[in-house]
Amino acid sequence: MAQAAYIHIPFCAHKCDFCDFAAFAGVDDLTPEYCDVVVKEIGQRISLEPNRDPLNSLFYGGGTPGYIAPDQLRRVHEALCQSVAITHDTEVTLETTPQSITVDKAKAWLDMGINRISIGVQSFDDNELKAMGRDHTAAQALSGIENAKTGGFVNVAMDLMYGLPEQTIDSWRRTLDTTLCLDLPHLSAYGLTIAINAPLLSRYPLSSDAYPVEESWVEMYQMLLERTREAGLDQYEISNFCRPGHHSRHNLTYWSNEEYLAFGVSAHRYVQGVRSSNFRSLRKYMRDWLGHETFERIDQKTRAKEAIFLGLRRTAGINLENFRVRYGFDIELLLSDKIKLLSDAGFLTVENGFLKLSQSGVLVSNLVLAELI
Repeated sequence: MAQAAYIHIPFCAHKCDFCDFAAFAGVDDLTPEYCDVVVKEIGQRISLEPNRDPLNSLFYGGGTPGYIAPDQLRRVHEALCQSVAITHDTEVTLETTPQSITVDKAKAWLDMGINRISIGVQSFDDNELKAMGRDHTAAQALSGIENAKTGGFVNVAMDLMYGLPEQTIDSWRRTLDTTLCLDLPHLSAYGLTIAINAPLLSRYPLSSDAYPVEESWVEMYQMLLERTREAGLDQYEISNFCRPGHHSRHNLTYWSNEEYLAFGVSAHRYVQGVRSSNFRSLRKYMRDWLGHETFERIDQKTRAKEAIFLGLRRTAGINLENFRVRYGFDIELLLSDKIKLLSDAGFLTVENGFLKLSQSGVLVSNLVLAELI
C-alpha cells in the first residue's frame, strides 16, 4: 500500500517564465469548484482502491498551494483525512511562494495539520528574479520566511536555482550566504531547466550570453557542496541538503521507488504497479477527474531500471543486496562491464555493498545514468 500522497493545487498569482508545470494564473474564480472536484476524486479513487496503510507523508504541490485561501485548502485536507489514515507523525508539506505567506495564513495551515512548509525563493538577487519572471523580490522572500517562522513553523524548507540568466559566480555566492545565514533545516538547489515553449526563451534564448557557461555551472554546484558542508548540512541527494532528521520524507518516497497516491490536475501516481496521471488540461480534468492522461503498467525489469536511476541520485547509493532481494536482479552481475568502465573512469564506486556515484560522477550524473541503464 502507498504511504505517501501528493495533491496538486494549480493556482498562482503569476506563472513564472520558465515554468512547465500545470500552473494557472488569472483563474482564481475556479478555486472553489476545483477544490470540490479534488474532494470528489479523493473519495472515489480511495473507494475504488482502498489504501489501508497510514500515510508517512503528504505533499501539497503546484502551482502555489499557499496562494489559495486556507479554508479552501482545509476542505481538501479534511476530505483526505476522512479517506486515508493520517497520524500525528505524518509529514504534511505545503509548497508556496514567499510573498503568499502571511502570519495568519501560517497559523491557519498549522491549525489544519500542515507541519512543514517548502518555500520557492530561487534567488536572493532582484536582477535574477526579474530575469526569470518571478513576481517577488529578495526582500519579500526574507519577509515571507520570517512570517512562516512567526506563524509557528519550525520545519521550513527552501528552494534555490542556479544557471539563471544574469547570474554570476559572485551573485550565486551572495545568494548562498543569505540562505545559509537563515539556518533553515532543509535546502533544495536545482540547475535551471526551461520548458520548450517557455516565455523566458523569447527574452533569453538558450544561445544568450546571459546564461552562465558550463564551467560556471560546475563551479556553482561545487560551491553549493562546499558551503552547505561548511554549514553542517548533510547532502542526501544530488540536489538536496538538510540538518539531521529533516530529510524530505516525500522526496525519499520517490527516490526509493515506493508507491504513492496523487490527486488533482496533472497529478502523477504510482499505485499497485501502475503509473498513471490525470489530465493536464484544467477544464478536462474538472469534467473527468478519474480519466487518465497517461497509464502504464510497470513490469519488474522497468521497476529495476527506475530503481537504479532513482537510487543513484541518493548520496548513500544503492544497497546491492537489498536491491537483489527486492527486484530479483544482481546489478554487479548484469551490469559488470558498464560498472567497471564507469568505475575506472572515476564516476562510480562500489563500497561496503553500496553502488554510488563518485563526486566526479555527480557532476555528470545524467550522462552516467544514461550509460549505465
